[in-house]
Amino acid sequence: MSKSRRQFLEASLAACLSASFPVSQVLALNLLSEDEREQEMAKRSAALHILRLASPYPADQSDFIPHMHQVLKENVESMTRGKIYVDVHHSGALGSGRELMAAVTRGHVEAALISVANLSRALPVLDILNIPFWASSNRAFLNLICSPQWQSLVIKPISEQGKLNILIHHLVGGRTLTSTKQFNRLINLPEKLKGVVLRVPASKVLSHFYSMTSANVIDVPWAQVAKMARTKHIEVIDPSVVGLFAGPDLLKNEIGQIALLESVPDAWVTVANQHWLDGLPLRLKGEIEDAGKQTFHTHIAQIEQLQKHCERELMALGAKLHPLSVDEKREWQLRFGHHNAQWNKVKRELLGSTRAFQQLVNATEKEFTQ
Repeated sequence: MSKSRRQFLEASLAACLSASFPVSQVLALNLLSEDEREQEMAKRSAALHILRLASPYPADQSDFIPHMHQVLKENVESMTRGKIYVDVHHSGALGSGRELMAAVTRGHVEAALISVANLSRALPVLDILNIPFWASSNRAFLNLICSPQWQSLVIKPISEQGKLNILIHHLVGGRTLTSTKQFNRLINLPEKLKGVVLRVPASKVLSHFYSMTSANVIDVPWAQVAKMARTKHIEVIDPSVVGLFAGPDLLKNEIGQIALLESVPDAWVTVANQHWLDGLPLRLKGEIEDAGKQTFHTHIAQIEQLQKHCERELMALGAKLHPLSVDEKREWQLRFGHHNAQWNKVKRELLGSTRAFQQLVNATEKEFTQ
């Protein structure tokens, strides 16, 4: 192809993109080769429906972050025979955390990847995961979300609420207690939190948990955490190792001592707007849900390796990881664990009874097999 011909095509493509795509999608497409961009435009033009998928995480970090953007896109487009085009808006182009929760709930985007903590305001029943020390390991969490008890006690009420449909559960590992690089102290026992400024996510249950400690608890939006760490306005945060690596604004550069507490699962979910999904032909709706299931099976085969990648990267940046001893973990569990009577009111508010919660606990112990 001649240079002038190529320049003409590139200019025409850019003009077409600017007229047809949001800025974030134009930037994503510009990372592709000319042939790939033309293929994407052709697929989009031929599709009957567009599924905009918003995510706070960069698409090119799939070796570290289990966001599954490309896998879900390929599965949806393949299973629907090109009738649905998945338009991925990554790297927080359409917001993060609570912004994404509001966007997908209101139908401003069709789907989004959000943490359970940030989603719990829209789907309160999910906040049951944030009661400490019962479903925090990957194995326990996987057993739980694949159980009939989870389907009947959590997924069914969410479906009846009519707001959102969970397409994929993401295993991200248990939450930590992590000091910033500026603070750089190990928080391996509850008394180490005395007077410490601890950032909490947008979860009422996690806020309740941390308020039971002697920390000074503050609510900071996820997008502001790295800046607050750099300026010493917060001293301790609680994401999983993956969450620490994946955080916005190069949060991974602000990490000091990581206590591997494994208090609760730092769970993420990819959710779709229920009204949009219900408006599709029944076959297409089922195919999107099947694509989500297939993506999930790919995800669980990768997660252990991705977590190790994040651990190595954080250590290379100067962070120190500390597994808790048996005695240290027992101290946390005795004081804050799910068996304490102080959690009974929360269990009843979210599930209707303490008996229902025990059914979920029992489900974590029944091994999931593919």
